[in-house]
Amino acid sequence: MTKKRQMLLSGVALILSVGLSACGPTAGAHRSDGPAEARHDDTVSGLRDDVRHITRKTASAVRPRMVNRCTTTTKKIKHTSRTRMGKRSSTTTWYEKRPVTTCRKVRSGTESYTRVIRHERWCVELDAVNGDQRRRDVWFQVTHATYAKARTAQEGDKIKFTPVANGC
Repeated sequence: MTKKRQMLLSGVALILSVGLSACGPTAGAHRSDGPAEARHDDTVSGLRDDVRHITRKTASAVRPRMVNRCTTTTKKIKHTSRTRMGKRSSTTTWYEKRPVTTCRKVRSGTESYTRVIRHERWCVELDAVNGDQRRRDVWFQVTHATYAKARTAQEGDKIKFTPVANGC
């Protein structure tokens, strides 16, 4: 590699590294927070307004029952052995039958199971979210432990937690 080319490549590398470092560590990274999802690293605080527990809802359902059905067949395997004695050679061939089992799932009737229609959720309603007096009656979905703490708090007490999701 010529000296001129080497200097050109090192100059390009320097320009690229300066350009990329100027953008900072969050360059190109953006977060899209939909209306139904909360950031998992953001805590919210506010005045406790109400709590709500939404129970799990299930229903009985029927689905096909799948079972393994296996069949065993035999596979014929050929073996050869070659022996040499001086200039003469001989080949011996013999066969072996080996069992081979293949299984596949087949439908055999039906089975009953419990289907979950609605998952269990715990929610807390806050007023003055993050100190903003205009943000009132905002629901957050929380963990059971956070729900238990909020339930024991009096209405109007200041609480702080990390929500699982926005809305309820």
